Amino acid sequence: MALILLQVLVLGVIAAAVDDVPVTWSPSPRSAVLACEVAEWPRVQARRPPPPLDDERPPWPVAAWRKGDREFSYKRVSENNNLEVRKNGGGDGIYQCKVRHHEGAVLGYPVNLKFSYMDKQFTSQPDDVTAKLGQPLVIPCSIGSGPPAVITWKKNGETLPDNPRYHQLAHELLITDVTREDAGVYKCIATNTNADKTKYSRPGRVEVQESAEEEPALLPVHHESQVARPRWSNLKLACPVTGWPRTKLIWELTPPGGRTGELESGEEVLQLLRLDDDQVGLYSCSVEGRSDIVKTFNVSYTEPVTIALPPVSKEAMRASTVRFNCTARGTPEPKITWYKDAELLQVAGRINLRTSADRTRIELVISGVTSDDAGVYQCFAWNGVSVASQWGELNVTGPGAAAPQSVRCAPAGAAAVALRWRPAAAQVIAYTVDFAPRDKPGTVRTAQPHTDTQETVRVPEPLTPYQFQVRAYIPLPTKKNVASDMSEGVVCMGQGVPIKLLKQDDGILVSWRQFAFSTPGVLQWILQLANDTSPSGHVTNVTLDGEVYNYTIQEPSTRQYVRVLGSRTLEWLPQNLSLVEWTSTDTAGQELDDWEATAIPYELEARDVSEHGFTLQWRCDAAPAAFLVCVRRSGGDDECQESHKPSATVEGLQPDSEYEVRVRVRAAAAASAPYRLRTAPAGPSRFEELRYEIVNASAVRVRWGGPRGNYTVRHSARLRLPVELWAALHTAGNSALINGIDPTEPTYVIVTGYSPYAHSPVLTIPAQGVELDSKDLQYEYTSAGVRVFWNSAGPREVRFAQNITQPLETWRAINVTDSSVELTDLDTKSAVYVMVSLPGVNKRKQVLNIPPNPNNNFGFHLASMYSGIGLGVCFCVMCVLAAIFVCVWRKRKLRNRTPVRARRPTTSPGNAEEEGSEMRGVAPRANGTEPLLNGHVHAHSKTPNGKMRKGRRADAFDAFDVSRYEPDTTAETTLGDAAPALRLLDTSRGPHLDVSRGPHIDVSRGPHLDASRGAELHVSRSSRELGDDSFNKLPDDNMNSELTRGAEFQLDNSKIRPTLQPNG
Repeated sequence: MALILLQVLVLGVIAAAVDDVPVTWSPSPRSAVLACEVAEWPRVQARRPPPPLDDERPPWPVAAWRKGDREFSYKRVSENNNLEVRKNGGGDGIYQCKVRHHEGAVLGYPVNLKFSYMDKQFTSQPDDVTAKLGQPLVIPCSIGSGPPAVITWKKNGETLPDNPRYHQLAHELLITDVTREDAGVYKCIATNTNADKTKYSRPGRVEVQESAEEEPALLPVHHESQVARPRWSNLKLACPVTGWPRTKLIWELTPPGGRTGELESGEEVLQLLRLDDDQVGLYSCSVEGRSDIVKTFNVSYTEPVTIALPPVSKEAMRASTVRFNCTARGTPEPKITWYKDAELLQVAGRINLRTSADRTRIELVISGVTSDDAGVYQCFAWNGVSVASQWGELNVTGPGAAAPQSVRCAPAGAAAVALRWRPAAAQVIAYTVDFAPRDKPGTVRTAQPHTDTQETVRVPEPLTPYQFQVRAYIPLPTKKNVASDMSEGVVCMGQGVPIKLLKQDDGILVSWRQFAFSTPGVLQWILQLANDTSPSGHVTNVTLDGEVYNYTIQEPSTRQYVRVLGSRTLEWLPQNLSLVEWTSTDTAGQELDDWEATAIPYELEARDVSEHGFTLQWRCDAAPAAFLVCVRRSGGDDECQESHKPSATVEGLQPDSEYEVRVRVRAAAAASAPYRLRTAPAGPSRFEELRYEIVNASAVRVRWGGPRGNYTVRHSARLRLPVELWAALHTAGNSALINGIDPTEPTYVIVTGYSPYAHSPVLTIPAQGVELDSKDLQYEYTSAGVRVFWNSAGPREVRFAQNITQPLETWRAINVTDSSVELTDLDTKSAVYVMVSLPGVNKRKQVLNIPPNPNNNFGFHLASMYSGIGLGVCFCVMCVLAAIFVCVWRKRKLRNRTPVRARRPTTSPGNAEEEGSEMRGVAPRANGTEPLLNGHVHAHSKTPNGKMRKGRRADAFDAFDVSRYEPDTTAETTLGDAAPALRLLDTSRGPHLDVSRGPHIDVSRGPHLDASRGAELHVSRSSRELGDDSFNKLPDDNMNSELTRGAEFQLDNSKIRPTLQPNG
């Protein structure tokens, strides 16, 4: 039965996965060669089958192939593990290879093989058609082909020209805005290179005519409402509209979760380039003013599957909990399927899929690890676009022990199952029973540890099949305890529905209405009648529909026994029903209220047992108004208290004392079976000293005070998860070692003790460190290599390599306790890839990429040194050249300048000679000691706007050195009345006319006079010949005279009268 169910599940998964695996078309229509591609092939240590007896034959391949549940012979597999498939020998389907690895096996990527083909006839092809001028036209062409045929078009026997109005769609040729040049004969050609076939369609003639008035309508083309294309690809959305005159086409886009917006394009073919997030959504095209003409496209993109967090090989002790990650990304969202040793892994019972506390990872959780759990765990992720796979090994370590044998189970109530087994060893510390739903995923639950070889387990859901396994804890001579493997699983479900009997005129009414209402999902009931409850007695079965919840039997003349069974499936589970209770017809009541009198509480359980009290819970099939809870100390009287719910808190008890508790319905006389317990001893609490010690990054030891005994230690990283779902460890001492914790998340621990039952407060173990990302790492180059540092403290595992393609397990690893590490012995020409994580954490982190050190090359240093020397030499040469240029420039300037005349000495009143300017030598002194107007000789020059520059002392510079050419420069002086008539130096005529020295012109002063005319130039014309009109204009305030600059001009200084400066 179980084997058939497993085969059905395997075939169902394979059938469901056909649509998820991309199609691989055969390169030829008759045969195909399939390659065995295994994820992380370098890690696989393949095991070959036994070699053939004939040594001359080639060795058998390491890969085995299968199609569904059919395995191919090794003879059909080549030495390089390829499988040759023929169309008449295997056909289409999903093929997959398997490679033996250690004691397990690894699956290759599945191949969804389909043989290439092409139909003989076109499903649609061109016809003679009349197109309308200015409107769109569609010419069909399609043919059945795998892979899809490549369609090309010809017009009038020639290849269709490139034209932005021609759009080759999947099944048509669309021509927008038809013109008269579009008339002609069209033909399509379909080519399938895999099938080696080419088909030619019949020709279709297109004639063009004028458009007439016509209502707008959508032109029928192949419409794909759900459009999914690879990301970054191009896409065309066709929405051709006929009608005349032409109408405006409106395109709108509604992004996911956004508002609808109108697009700028009004073309009949909307082109989307490089499809991305901003182009995903619902597109609609409509005709302006016509709400009935609408066409929609739901556009999305696809991305291949990548596994972000792959499973990593692990070692685990027996009875521990192991987690494998397999978090995949892709668009659409990928589906994940797990395999163990190349066989589909049934996720149920001890093996479940859970989401991590941070909601970023999907983990395969294996609770209560046994030796049978060792092997290769492989996950496949597929989304219809691509398939990705990763795998990891589980190695179960530690000493082993024999598992309990001959486990048997039988229902003992609607939600109770009784178990018994043979002892596992002569000395056993404790047994634990693990159980989980058989037919649906669920978390494994562990019953309380005990030393008996039998136990009645209360299951959460009545009338539900559960699988039970027993584990033993056996002491070793080394004073250590070892957990055995799990026993073989047995399946049982609770049976025996609580009923009530009511006498009526026509018989006895049997009712289970309250149970039926509280337990939905039952498909069938069986009511059993017997005159005798012995195993050999005759039993009458009455089958009832699941919607029935009462049945009337004829009142028997003698006592009869009744019981009701239920099932959630139409296929009943065979079980031993000897422990299911019968109800006698003698207990039938006269009224409905008598049901309360016959209801008896059961399943009493005490919690939170302290020195002076406890909390009691129970179950009851009736809902009475009140219960009575009676507590009796040994040798004492009952002390009862009332409760209106199926629980009560009892207080005022003595420490370290035994008590007996009974519960009954207030209106009834019968009470429950006695429940015995012992209060906690006086003194400190047994869990008051609860503490923890960090062993390593993934292990912690929890200790507590109190007497030695059986304890259950539960731990989880999710505080809000129900305690029953936390991972559990069982121990007979006062400490427990918890392995496999996530050091990046806090861990919560609760310790439960028995005899009496009590549990500790929640112990919070903080996270031991923070995971570092590549952005948290910094580096600097050193003389020996590179130093990587970070801000967070604590132990770290540093892995690095210079070839990022090699497996992570082969990277060099360094364990550090500081916040930095120096990596040495590196290839200076290659980059370094570094990953820093907490020790014992198998999360894949982002890798820090450190480029090669540019300063670590001797050639680079030598080039840098030569470059520095060259720059220094160039700078010195430039400085020398600049100095030479300045010297040459100064010499040439001095060479081009006329030498300055020697200044004439002047005699001071004290007969002392002093050197002054020529004007100071000729300036008269009014009082014999001071020159007129302070004896200042001012030199002014005009600016381009006519304003005067600030005056300067003439003795501050050689202002009257007429050897320099300084246009528009004047000399000023102030003369007294007693001064004789003096000749003035007229500087308004330029430095080449030195008229102060007579009528002769010294050509040596001016470089621009023609010296070929002689050393002296005689001026023959006198001032009188020019007329007196030239001197009628008095000089201005700057002593400027407008004199004729003629070559024959002779100056008469007697006609010029000086004027005083405004300051004189």
